[in-house]
Amino acid sequence: MEKESYATEEKVGMGAPPYDDPSRIVEDKGIRMGEAADMYGDLDTAEEYGYVTRGLKSRHIQFIALGGTIGTGLFLGIGRALTQAGPLSILLGYTFTGIAVFGMMQSLGEMATWLPLPGAIPQFCARYVDGALGFAVGWNNWYASAITLCAEISAASLVIQFWQGAVGINIAAWISIIIVVIICLNIFAVAIYGEAEFIFASVKIITIVGLLIMAICVDLGGSPTHDRIGFRYWKNPGAMELYISSDPNTGRFLGLFSTLVNAAFSYGGVEMVAVAAGEAENPRKNIPKAVRRVFWRILFFYVLGSLAIGVLVPYDDPNLLSAQASGSAGAAQSPWVIAIYRAGIPVLPSIINAVILTSASSSANAFLYTGSRYLYALAQNGQAPRFLLKCSKA
Repeated sequence: MEKESYATEEKVGMGAPPYDDPSRIVEDKGIRMGEAADMYGDLDTAEEYGYVTRGLKSRHIQFIALGGTIGTGLFLGIGRALTQAGPLSILLGYTFTGIAVFGMMQSLGEMATWLPLPGAIPQFCARYVDGALGFAVGWNNWYASAITLCAEISAASLVIQFWQGAVGINIAAWISIIIVVIICLNIFAVAIYGEAEFIFASVKIITIVGLLIMAICVDLGGSPTHDRIGFRYWKNPGAMELYISSDPNTGRFLGLFSTLVNAAFSYGGVEMVAVAAGEAENPRKNIPKAVRRVFWRILFFYVLGSLAIGVLVPYDDPNLLSAQASGSAGAAQSPWVIAIYRAGIPVLPSIINAVILTSASSSANAFLYTGSRYLYALAQNGQAPRFLLKCSKA
């Protein structure tokens, strides 16, 4: 085994006699059981509880890094940030947050490459800082995953209401269907989850690239209206909107500051690469490759995406404001859809709504996965009930 041993005061299996020959266990029982025996300290405990399987291939990890947890924040939530703060503020807010996230991911990626454990983050905190920090971070991350999971399922069910045929159907039906689907994707082999995220992420990547190309064409006058927009909306109504305060300087600063909160929600889950490291094939090679791709995710999806929104839609657009005020369902609140309507392009709004639906479902799927791994990591640290250590043979 390549992992380093560490103090086992809080680990399951404390006091059990260590196995004599780790390489023999790997040869006889396989890498999975060898890792479990290394973690728990003896083979009997490892066989009792089992262990996760390294079933995520390189392409799964790469696409999880690129688009795994992109949900409604980038498609819907960014519209509220635009109306509150203006185009320059959302560009700066997403850029500043992206720089911080990139630095964090470089450090986290290095740790996950050296010690690829399932759940990872609570384990790192407990090992290298203090058990109390591991407890706090682990349970807080689990809580965040649980709450975001519910938010994404709720958003996905509301997005369906965008289509007229779904208006008369009770929203509980859509919520139930989405819950069943994401549980099925998570309850079986991790490879199934990886394939689902690979497909979901592919759809999101293709859509965002297409939207960026569309934004360039529309901005330069390539839409059916042949209106060359340029940076017109940065001059009228302006680049920065006042928020809370009527004082120009204070209001613009508060508007910029508010976009940091919105950006933090949109970037949430980017650390999922480290959480999945414990189930990745050849993590020494695949995790660094995936972490390097986070830069392109930040640049193309978030920074260029916020710039595109800012040049296509003014922050005082009446359709966007009325959709937010009335709580309109689905893509009606999306600034991307507002931009498409303004450009006079038919059909695309329904396509974008379908992508928002898949994005919300994919994000919910990802947060169910990460939340369960946080609980697993906490149980390994002795900070959660032991029954959470039990793994299925799949």
